[in-house]
Amino acid sequence: MLWIRGNFFIPDARILWVKPSVVFLKDYIEIHQIETIITTGPPHSLHLIGLQLKKQSNVKWIADFRDPWTTIGYHKELMLNEKSEKKHKELEKKVLDSADKIIVTSPTTKSEFSKLTSKPIEVITNGYDVEKVTKTELDEKFSIAHIGSFLSDRNPRILWKALKELVKENKEFAADFQLKLIGKVSKDVLETIDEFKLTKFVTNLGYLSHDEAVVHQRTSQVLLLIEIDSEETRCIIPGKLFEYMVSDRPIIAIGPKASDFEEIIKETNTGQFFTYDEKWKLKEAIFAQYQLYKQNNLKVYPVGLQYYSRKNLTEKLVKTCLE
Repeated sequence: MLWIRGNFFIPDARILWVKPSVVFLKDYIEIHQIETIITTGPPHSLHLIGLQLKKQSNVKWIADFRDPWTTIGYHKELMLNEKSEKKHKELEKKVLDSADKIIVTSPTTKSEFSKLTSKPIEVITNGYDVEKVTKTELDEKFSIAHIGSFLSDRNPRILWKALKELVKENKEFAADFQLKLIGKVSKDVLETIDEFKLTKFVTNLGYLSHDEAVVHQRTSQVLLLIEIDSEETRCIIPGKLFEYMVSDRPIIAIGPKASDFEEIIKETNTGQFFTYDEKWKLKEAIFAQYQLYKQNNLKVYPVGLQYYSRKNLTEKLVKTCLE
């Protein structure tokens, strides 16, 4: 089934909506005198709709890539034959060269696309909404919370090893420590946590509503952000990073070297970033945060967060459309 999906539905399984969409939208654009359209993908079949509309009408077209195309992590798992791989790259190139402007979510994707086209490329990341949350007290425990899906390919063994050593070496740390898991957690992650004898420290809350998750973001002592350790994920900026950033709690992030979200964390002074081979630095950082917690002084001092508000990002989008 995966082979059929990869080689017969290019660029994706929604390819069948391209022709009827173009027929409908061509008339709609003419009747309503639409001057600018934005196609957002994935699914990248949406960009093929934009490509056809650009050919058939005098409309300005902006192609918005919320994820890359042929360099996205799962692309190599589609079991593509040589002909299908070539077609993907040809369509990607055609879209990039035909759009009037291109929007991407990360500097790495901009760099990749700049090698394929001379068209102007703008970086507009995801962002955060300002949410009204009732002021609540921080957890009494030294809680490290992961909020969101915790899947097998994001299983940070260096973190579990660092925590195992900390609870073994420091009885006071062991008495205060709590690992909060909110959202879907894979069996592999839970088994690895058990392998490192950390299960007794886990509070697995499962799926919670968005409002409940936001409360835990504000009350946990430390927030945990994990990205897959691969070349393809350097450009991925997790959406929850931005909610974490405005939660007023320090972030511990683990990801691949030269990650784009590492730069955002550093620029905004909202936490610390570690690669998958920096176990000792990670362990030292966690213990340093624990010491600040014991002094009732575990705080974060962010800067420049307003740049990532969805209001400001929307203003940037509007300017991009009007230029």
